[in-house]
Amino acid sequence: MSDSQSRYKTGQYTNKHKSRCKALFSSLLLITFIVAGSLFLDVRDLCAHSPHDPIDALALSPTYAQDKTLFIVISDQILRSTDGGFSWQALVNGLDNKHLLSSIAIAPAHHADKVLFISSVGDGIYRSQDEGDSWVKVNNGLANLNIGLLSIYPGYHSHRIVLAAGTTGGLYKTEDGGANWHQVLDDDITISAIAFSPDPNESTVLAGDHRGVLYSSTDNGAAWQQTLQAPNAGAITSIAIAPNFSSDGTFFLGTEKGGVFRTDDGGVSFTTVNKGLRFTIRGKYGTFRRSAEGPIIRRDEKGITSIAISPDYASDSTVFISMWNESIFKSDDGGNTWKKYPLGLTCHSQADSEKYKSPHFRDLRISDDFENDETVFLGGFDGLFKSTDGGHHWSQMETLPLGLIKGLALSPGDGNSLAVALTTYGGGACTTEDQGITWAINNNGLKTTRLSDIGFSPIYQTDNTLFSASRGYLLKSTDRGDTWDKIALDYTKNGTTSWRKRIVSVLSKLRIPSSLSKRIFLTETERKTPFATVLAISPDYASDNTMYFGTRYHGIYKSVDGGLNPTVIWDGLGRTITSLAISPDYTSDATLFASVRGAGVYKTVDGGDTWQPANDGLTFIEAWQSPTAHQITEKDIRLVISPNYQADQTVFAASSEGLFKTTDRGKSWQELEDPAYGEDGYIIGMAISPNYENDETLVVSIRGKGLFTSGNGGIIFTGTGSGLIDNNHEIEYIEFSASYATDNTIYAASDAELFKSIDGGNTWEIITRPVRYENMREVVRYDGTWNISKGDDFSASSVSYSDVAQDEAWLDFVGTGVTWIGTASNAQGIARVYIDGKYVGDVDQFSDTPQAMVRSFSVTGLARGPHTIAIEVTDTKNPASQGYRIEIDALDIAP
Repeated sequence: MSDSQSRYKTGQYTNKHKSRCKALFSSLLLITFIVAGSLFLDVRDLCAHSPHDPIDALALSPTYAQDKTLFIVISDQILRSTDGGFSWQALVNGLDNKHLLSSIAIAPAHHADKVLFISSVGDGIYRSQDEGDSWVKVNNGLANLNIGLLSIYPGYHSHRIVLAAGTTGGLYKTEDGGANWHQVLDDDITISAIAFSPDPNESTVLAGDHRGVLYSSTDNGAAWQQTLQAPNAGAITSIAIAPNFSSDGTFFLGTEKGGVFRTDDGGVSFTTVNKGLRFTIRGKYGTFRRSAEGPIIRRDEKGITSIAISPDYASDSTVFISMWNESIFKSDDGGNTWKKYPLGLTCHSQADSEKYKSPHFRDLRISDDFENDETVFLGGFDGLFKSTDGGHHWSQMETLPLGLIKGLALSPGDGNSLAVALTTYGGGACTTEDQGITWAINNNGLKTTRLSDIGFSPIYQTDNTLFSASRGYLLKSTDRGDTWDKIALDYTKNGTTSWRKRIVSVLSKLRIPSSLSKRIFLTETERKTPFATVLAISPDYASDNTMYFGTRYHGIYKSVDGGLNPTVIWDGLGRTITSLAISPDYTSDATLFASVRGAGVYKTVDGGDTWQPANDGLTFIEAWQSPTAHQITEKDIRLVISPNYQADQTVFAASSEGLFKTTDRGKSWQELEDPAYGEDGYIIGMAISPNYENDETLVVSIRGKGLFTSGNGGIIFTGTGSGLIDNNHEIEYIEFSASYATDNTIYAASDAELFKSIDGGNTWEIITRPVRYENMREVVRYDGTWNISKGDDFSASSVSYSDVAQDEAWLDFVGTGVTWIGTASNAQGIARVYIDGKYVGDVDQFSDTPQAMVRSFSVTGLARGPHTIAIEVTDTKNPASQGYRIEIDALDIAP
């Protein structure tokens, strides 16, 4: 090992009887594994990292080449990009949906009228007339609010026609832009694809259903007739009509099982055009094929998911298709032959799991100026992909920001000594002790930068302690976040290891593969790695050292030694714990409330030894158990407890079904309805004043409607901070200053932005912060022979390094500057740095003494927008250096 690599490392039976028993046991185990392996082993295609947000719908502006605008749906959110997919803004103003979003339809004259529609599986249809900046529901006449598909007439500017298909049947039409809907196909017909003729002077519409039946209309969807029954093809999944359909009669059908059909005579006859498409082979247990990585077992759904025709089809004959799990195919001869173009596309085995059953590749969209910009977008389970060379190469776009906020906490103390801490989805943790003027990024000691909740010790000013968590670890810092200690989590209830885990331990000593033994002997919960979701720290932590944290699937852990030895005290019904509220009088009453996803509120009055449901009055809990409840985006409850709980016995519970209050320690709940935010408002954030005994102040964030404040314990609310929701900032995290009674200070966070108010929430200012991109994240791309070195002195415990000339690393980012965090030693060389493709200078990483986390390079003052930093290894070095090694620890993006 080189210096640069190592500098950071720091009896009842006789033996004869034991040997015979071990041999017999091993033989029996071998037989068991052979049999069990054949029953349980599920070989999956692990072809990508943990997935980005799956893209459920995708739409490009009809003038994308000029405005670079596109929209995507991710679960229950719609996002807009105006720079070709480099940066995104969630569009939330007016979107109060409780269910998943499903489809987007953009008006053909969007550049002028800015109209678009979005559908929801449960909330019906929303319309925007300002490019998504605000939304209104347009459901009048819809008998079914489960809408899965929208299609808009190309002549919408003069005839406000839109078609909407129900997920379980029925087709609806509006002729006045959504003000009124009427049904045009019966409920026994489930439409799975719709397409209008591209010619606004045409009135042809095509629709395909789940049985492979094609319907056509020649009066813009008023009347329909059956045109085709595709034999043994399954559902019609996509319809693409050629731009010159009125003259060439060409359109394509994508199907679930039969591949692609084409007609050149307006639907009189069809030809199967599947030459070159790679179909998987059906096997007894599902779809089976081989890859370079070995066999892949998948279910049989493998059909066409999307078809996109070039706007210049008449001259270039270009068509793209996406398949369920076979990436992208392109034809340059009108579909007669196809060629696969997978370079840069990734998939993930989660899409094949029973939980998701999702296609890897979904929506295709082509730029209106494809002839010149060759731009194509693809939405998939593993995120959004973009090609700017006609599909030959694909790049993954970041739709899920690394700076996505997952936890917000304020330290005890007044405004002058107040510290603020944030955790993020992929950027780690950061803190500020001067109200956001300067920030420290706190990733030292982390193994992963995907963190959950964060909390300060109640005596932070003296013990300097913070807690957070990541997958498999509770995190503790005793130096104000500068470094973290990882406390490994084991799933042992009340400190007792299960007999199943003991068997796996024995098998491991016998060198039986742990992956196989765990699958056979452990329960699903035991196989999963614990991941803490929420924290609760005893108010008397200084003396009792007690803290709790809830997890996904592994229940609630408790520690009485400052987090060093946490043990499971309750299994939490095997579900995710979404909120914890500890009594301010915990020392005397040992009370803790917990919310369990989909199961409501539970309470303990003995420090966690026993738990009882506390759901009387939470009428929606039963509805959450219904067969259709899976469509609800969030079956979570947020809890806050009164600081004067001993006297007023008050707890608030917020959910997608409204706001509830108990004044008898959880024995019964009453719903608090207020016309200010409507009935059953979907509450996504809530906080209670530390001075509640005197001011009775409660702040809630209502989905799609913004912030509301009550000064009388939730009886009456008034809207506040309207500038936030008006500018599409939806608050999820709210924290009062401990000295709120005198400083009126509140902090709040949306998905990616932090805000501060010093007037009780009436007005807000944004607090900017840097975001760290760690070297191990795949958003930093490496070309060449880069390797990873581990060490506790590095940010997130690793650096990437190479000493091969012309090896390159680069990052696409959106911001005003970037800082390269690197290292230095006597074996390092000189790198070239490029910004947006232009050479900006050399960086010499030589130093007589080894150094970690140094600022190797920094640039500021860039115009806000998409940029690229590239770092190239060279064959030059300081004459005193012993090598050419270049190391990249992290990249910090200036806001």
